[in-house]
This record gives sequence, C-alpha cells and structure tokens, in this order.
Amino acid sequence: MQAERHKRFHGYVKVEIEARFPRRWIWTIYRSDSETVVLRAPSGFTSAEDAWKASQSALRALEIGNPAAIPIAA
Repeated sequence: MQAERHKRFHGYVKVEIEARFPRRWIWTIYRSDSETVVLRAPSGFTSAEDAWKASQSALRALEIGNPAAIPIAA
C-alpha cells in the first residue's frame, strides 16, 4: 500500500450531462467534507472521458495548491 501524499485540498469529482442535444458533459469538483462546489468546468465537453481527464488535471492542481495549473477551457 502506498502512503497517502500530503494534500492541500480534499475533494471529489462528478461528471454529468449538461445538455442532451447536442450532448455536452461538464465536471464539478466538490469539497470532501461537504457538498460545497469548489470549481466547475468553464465549458462543456463532447465526451464523458474528456470531461473526466480535464477534471483530474484540475483536481491535481487543487491538491498541490497550484491554482494557476487549472485548465481554463476544454
């Protein structure tokens, strides 16, 4: 088992459908200890996989405390 790295932020991601036609996906990052929205995708994605990849980059940036590394657009 790997030791947990030190994080400055603890949260989780939800990827959801924003619009049915044309189908667009968005991600939202929530704080772990509440339902507080911390960050939301600035625009929609054409696939859930693309939204997931972008959300993981944003989540890693929050975890290390580097908000400048958060992707701005899809």
